[in-house]
Amino acid sequence: MKRKQWNVWGAGLLLCLAVAVFAATESRLNADDDLYRQLKPLMESMAIIQNNYVDEDKVKSKELVEGAIKGMMGQLDPFSQYMDPDDTKDMDAETGGSFGGLGIEISQRAKVLTVISPIEDTPADKAGIKSGDSILKINGESTEGMDLMDAVHKMRGEPGTKVTITVYREGFDAPKDFSIVRAVIKIQTVKYNVLADKVGYIRLSSFMGNCSDEFAAALDAVRSKGAESLIIDVRNNPGGKLNSAADIASHFVAKGKVIVSTAGRYKDKDMSFPSDGDDLWTRPTVILINGGSASASEILAGALQDYGLAVVVGTKSFGKGSVQTILKLSNGGSLRLTTAKYLTPKGRSLHGQGIDPDVVSEEEPMSKEMADLVDAGVFEGFVKGYLVEHPGYSLHDDGPKVAVKVSSNWQTLKPETKESHVVADFEDYLDKHGKHLSVDDFARDRVHILAKIDEELTRTTSGEDAARAVALAADPQIKQALGVLKVQQIYAAQRSTVQ
Repeated sequence: MKRKQWNVWGAGLLLCLAVAVFAATESRLNADDDLYRQLKPLMESMAIIQNNYVDEDKVKSKELVEGAIKGMMGQLDPFSQYMDPDDTKDMDAETGGSFGGLGIEISQRAKVLTVISPIEDTPADKAGIKSGDSILKINGESTEGMDLMDAVHKMRGEPGTKVTITVYREGFDAPKDFSIVRAVIKIQTVKYNVLADKVGYIRLSSFMGNCSDEFAAALDAVRSKGAESLIIDVRNNPGGKLNSAADIASHFVAKGKVIVSTAGRYKDKDMSFPSDGDDLWTRPTVILINGGSASASEILAGALQDYGLAVVVGTKSFGKGSVQTILKLSNGGSLRLTTAKYLTPKGRSLHGQGIDPDVVSEEEPMSKEMADLVDAGVFEGFVKGYLVEHPGYSLHDDGPKVAVKVSSNWQTLKPETKESHVVADFEDYLDKHGKHLSVDDFARDRVHILAKIDEELTRTTSGEDAARAVALAADPQIKQALGVLKVQQIYAAQRSTVQ
């Protein structure tokens, strides 16, 4: 389902209408002579600064002009930005699905640098950065008043080099430093599994690169493996290309029906994007969202929700639904300018509103103590040593049978509980390596500890796909989605019987 390739991107989705918008801008300049008079103080200020400022090396024309442009853009909204020639090249690299850095999508909320979402399997994700984190410092430098693109540049750098970001998160007693090693970010946008009860699962981590082709292949794969229902997971998906969102929605929305439309200042420039789908998935579907689902994720969820094609499960999405048009400048830089807002098929504005789930399912965040163990690689170390002592060990096999007395003159053989033994062994491992969890910590985090040990055991013995299936089975929001799918299937069966 290929459509014309619109150049759109994640910071609110970019739509190239440069010629039309520039023409409109130029005509406005010609029509408003007063604007030229208002520009005169700007030129006067520039001349005064260049002639009188104490540090002559800070008053070069290029830097002053770029500073003035950044000032203008800063008066608009968090997503409108000036991009110098290097920024523009970086943007082109990102839309291709491969770039260098930490792997996080950032924005500004109330003038605070905020993580929209870490990109899955990137250094930031592995370091434990979460959606909603406030970045207070980058390498010790305060981000207060820092331009968004400046922040991006400070976090990028040569692969293998380290950057330290100071993060505050709700629940933290104080800001925490995360030292993260930069890497070339190659985004694997789509992963899939078939879960129990013939439930297909497709994880969509961004709308970059060739994600629409990858999604189509994943959908075909779960179909061929007998999936009778589907979970689409766009949690912590910060967005990406509009055409990719439309292509993916076309697997569900009937041909010709509108997936998303734009509403801007100039009504004759408003656009709509219809589905071009034919071989549609029509079976029960859930789409999972959270506060890190933004932009293209919200377009997909909004379209499926409006047409009643999927039940939306999770928590309220981010609310980033504006069109950023790329307008190239003569110096090789560009303006990323908000020119419209996205509307769902029913005319709902996404921007600042987000998508409300049909079924609210809260995430169960790890405790700080548990997160620290994960960040330190404790579970990987424990499992590696444990499998040396217990080759082929699995929590899914029954333990050795032991005699259990059930009455004064009768006893029976029952499997020994493996979970209690492995938790006790894990506690011993922590003590030997200078880590410590209190009795209360173990009681509170027991389920998380067992799930993480199970995931690492499976990863080591059976590979990444099997480990992902184990992790999904322990995910409370996945469990909620599975429950919703069962209700959908029962309802569909009843409706079929009545007909």
